Formats: sequence, structure tokens, C-alpha cells
Amino acid sequence: MDYERTAQGITYRGIRRAFRDEANTNPEFVARLDKALGGDFIALSQGAFMKNQGTDLHLIVKRPDESEGQVWLRVEIDKIIAKGMMDMEGKPQVKKHREGADRQVTIAPKIWFHHTGNAREAENRLTFEKLMKIASPTFAEALEAGIERADRTFAELMKPKSNLPWWAVA
Repeated sequence: MDYERTAQGITYRGIRRAFRDEANTNPEFVARLDKALGGDFIALSQGAFMKNQGTDLHLIVKRPDESEGQVWLRVEIDKIIAKGMMDMEGKPQVKKHREGADRQVTIAPKIWFHHTGNAREAENRLTFEKLMKIASPTFAEALEAGIERADRTFAELMKPKSNLPWWAVA
């Protein structure tokens, strides 16, 4: 399936649909999500679901103790969600939330987590690059498009600012 694209690249709705489709067809993908949650959270996936434009992408699961649980898949590409700066040297500081029946996995290109504001707001990190190894061909294509879009956006963000006043540039 070809997912929605614009001149900027794959859309957020398109990438989230790709994740929904992969979660419904690839058990290795679900196992990778379980690993990001600390392991032994997902016994059986009951399917991935999206509401509206795909901002609410979640996976309903059976837990090992037979209770139901939910995993919110927070898929990001190039959006900055909190104030911060790019830190390409340090390891991103991402929270690990591994308790309760409802959990969250933040999935984004590796460079997205190097923005300190994004890393601070993320939980249970999983990168597009790690998923490439287990992705179906269609899903891998969507992941590559997301990585390219993020690389372009963050390269633009890291460009040095001009010292000229705005009126001199105009």
C-alpha cells in the first residue's frame, strides 16, 4: 500500500497508517514493542486501532496475567514538541515508564530524540532505524521516507542563524 505523501515527504497520517498495518500483520514488530516496554507486557496482540486522523494510534493487548492492556504508539517524524536544543553528542534522556495496564511507546527517527525537548517528553524510546531490520518491504519504504523527512527538517534547524538583520536580507 502506498501511504499519503506531500512535497515534504510522507504525512503523519500516512506513517501512522503504516504502523497500524504493520502492527496488525507482523508479530516481530509487536515483539519489538514489548521489548521497548521492558518485556513480558504483551502476551497477545488483539490489533492496532486509529481514531480520526490517526493521532490516537493504539494497540489492544492481552497481558500475561490474562488482563487487557493498551499500548499507545506515539509516532513522530519531525515535530518539535517542547523547547530544547539539538544535542548530537549525548545520549537522549528518555523516560522509561513500565508500570500499569496502559503504556506508551514513542517511535521516531533517531535524530528526533536528539532534540532535548522531544527526548524529555518521550517514553519508552523506539527508533525507525531499529525497526528497519524487521520491517516488511512496504513498511520499510514508509520508515525510510520518515527518516528522510526528519533528516531534512533537523538539518534545517541546525543551520547557523544569519547575523544580518531581517531588512538587509529582504
